[in-house]
Amino acid sequence: MNKTTIFAGLAFAVAAPLLGAQQQFGRDGDVWRWDGRVDGGRWMNVFNVNGSVDFAPSADNMVHLLAEKRSNGREPDNIHYEVVQAGGNVTICAIWNDNSRCEDGGMEQLRHNDHNENHSSVRITVQVPRSVRVGAHSVNGGVSVRDVGAEVRANTVNGGVTIRNALGPVRAETVNGGVDVNTSAGPVTAETVNGNVDARMASLSGNDDMTFKTVNGSVAIYVPARFDATFRFDTVHGGIDSDFPMTLSGRWGPRHAAGTIGAGGRDLRASSVNGSIQLRKQ
Repeated sequence: MNKTTIFAGLAFAVAAPLLGAQQQFGRDGDVWRWDGRVDGGRWMNVFNVNGSVDFAPSADNMVHLLAEKRSNGREPDNIHYEVVQAGGNVTICAIWNDNSRCEDGGMEQLRHNDHNENHSSVRITVQVPRSVRVGAHSVNGGVSVRDVGAEVRANTVNGGVTIRNALGPVRAETVNGGVDVNTSAGPVTAETVNGNVDARMASLSGNDDMTFKTVNGSVAIYVPARFDATFRFDTVHGGIDSDFPMTLSGRWGPRHAAGTIGAGGRDLRASSVNGSIQLRKQ
C-alpha cells in the first residue's frame, strides 16, 4: 500500500509546478509555536510526516500548537511549517520537502520528489477548544485525540490511533498499528491492516453507517444497549460473537453472518481475516 494513500486530504500533482508558496515558519529552530483561534464547528487539521500528533483540550478557548524537532544523531532534516487559514478552518503542516505545500485540509506533494530518508522527527501537540472539528494526520508516528472533537478524523500509516471522549463522529485509520476508540458519542468507522480494532461508543446519533476492518487482528465493537442496525460480519480465521439477538438472513455460519439487530437501520459492517469479531453492549 502506498503510504500516502491513507490521507483523505493528501493529493499529488504529477506535472504542474507549485504556485503561490505559503509562508514558511520554524525552519531555523528546534521548537516552533502557533497560537490562534478556531471557532466551534470549524476544522483544525495537522499533518505530520515523521512523528506523533496529539490533541488535547485548551484551557482558554484558544488553539496552542507546539512542534518539537528531534534528530536521530545524523544531519537534521531541513523542516519547516506552513499555516493555511481558509473559511474559518486552520491547517498546519510539517514540511520536509520544499516542493510540498500545505493546503486547506491537506498537503500536496510532487510525486517524483518524495523524501525517502528522514533523519529527524517532529512531535506535535495541539490544544484546542472542545467543540472544534479535529484532523490528526501522520505517516510514521502515532496519533491521538483526547477529550476534544465535534468530529474527528485521525490517520497514520505506521503507528497506533487512539481516540478518547470525542463529541461526535470518528473516522480512524492506520496500516501498521491498532485503533483504539472510546468515545462519548458515535458513529465510528475504524480500519487497520496489522492490528486490533477496539471501538466503544457510549451513545449514538443519526443513522450513519459504520465500518470496522482489519486483516491481522480482531474487531471488538461496543455500542449502547438499545441498538438497531442492518449488519454483515465476515472473518476467515476467527469467530463471531454478539451480545444482541440477531435476525439472520442469507448465507450464515460461524465465520459469516448477516441480518438485522432490533429494528434495523444503519449499516454495520465488520471484517477480519486473522481474528474474531465481537459485538458487545457498552
